[in-house]
Amino acid sequence: MKTRALTTALLLTAFLPVIHWYASRLGDGSGEPLGLLALILSITLTSKKRQSPNLRFAELSLLLYAVGIFFLPPLLRTIPALATIAFLTGMHRQAGQFGLLLLSLPIQASLDFFLGYPFRLITAEGAHHLINLLGCPVQRLGVQLSLHGTIVSVDPPCSGLQMLWATAFLTALLAALFQLTYRRTILLSLIALALCLLANLLRAATLFFPEAGLIQLPGFAHEGIGLLFFALAGFILTKLARKFQHRTKPESRQSNPITRRFLTLAAGVSLVTFLPARTITSAPQNEDLSLTSYDGRPVEQVALSPREQSFAQGFPGRLKIYRVGQDTLILRTITKASRMLHPSYHCLKAEGFTIRNSQLHQNEQGHQSLTYHATRNHEAFHVTERIRSLTTNRQWTEVSAWYWHALFHPNSGPWEAETLMTPISTNHD
Repeated sequence: MKTRALTTALLLTAFLPVIHWYASRLGDGSGEPLGLLALILSITLTSKKRQSPNLRFAELSLLLYAVGIFFLPPLLRTIPALATIAFLTGMHRQAGQFGLLLLSLPIQASLDFFLGYPFRLITAEGAHHLINLLGCPVQRLGVQLSLHGTIVSVDPPCSGLQMLWATAFLTALLAALFQLTYRRTILLSLIALALCLLANLLRAATLFFPEAGLIQLPGFAHEGIGLLFFALAGFILTKLARKFQHRTKPESRQSNPITRRFLTLAAGVSLVTFLPARTITSAPQNEDLSLTSYDGRPVEQVALSPREQSFAQGFPGRLKIYRVGQDTLILRTITKASRMLHPSYHCLKAEGFTIRNSQLHQNEQGHQSLTYHATRNHEAFHVTERIRSLTTNRQWTEVSAWYWHALFHPNSGPWEAETLMTPISTNHD
């Protein structure tokens, strides 16, 4: 018991940086709080059926974690930390529980950033073919569907990434409940991926008709149709998991005692966490953007307030704040594709704002921007944000689409992320 308590204390100390990061991500508006549910379930299901650890692999993953402290971002640094826990508790021998442990990572924001736009393209292309099969001559324009001049956009919530995470969670849970082997869990996961993509394509194709004004549906139908297709996919997965159930009696395993070598390694890694952390420096902020007016209105540059400083924290570029009458204009300039260019609504969520009424707006020049309402207590703003190239006419309404363009077309920069916050009445909706 003393050895177990000492091991727990040393690992808690060693993993303190990722624990702090994990807690901050759960509350910053960009993470996925449902990861906590996956974490609790993985621990609960593992404690009911303990198996022997693999100390050699636990030591290896702990060493990888120690090395990664100096150069890996927090998300990648957390993976060897979780692997250490899995190898130490025997969770690695249970495919479902190990999958739930990995799903506890707050990766939703990263999925939206890297896969949001590609998944929207896949959804738009698939829905385009499905609708054409029904006799409607729909054309795909990027992530938009056009029918006789009516444009329906496949917006970020329709990318299917939330359904993908929920499907992965359900698959891991079924694998744990039915004690599936790794081979059968992988097979079930591939089937789950196919069902998830199909369910999302059917949802997008079905919702095209009310969005295009061809049929009338009640307001709750948008979420209800998605839940219906997800439930059908989940029903099929449950039936398959039951057929894949591992019916042979699992062999009993002896618990290996924690060695002195592992305790020494854990103590050494815990000391490494007290070394000075690597800091990310921002680009110089004193360069003038030479902005004198905005939409024909005079502007006045202001100093960064605590709210605006949250936008600039760790940002590898220039940031300027202007007052345009009663409005606040935030300009972030960046010269290369970077994960550090966060959507403004993530920053606002982290400050406690509620985001509602998100939609795309097209101005007289045909340029689109993302608009939404951000409310907190008695504060309310109508927010408009977009990203534009400073050398071409290209513009983007979401970070994911901009990132993939900037990654493959680095010479089209620099780029400027523009956020305009207009105060509105708290009764305005």
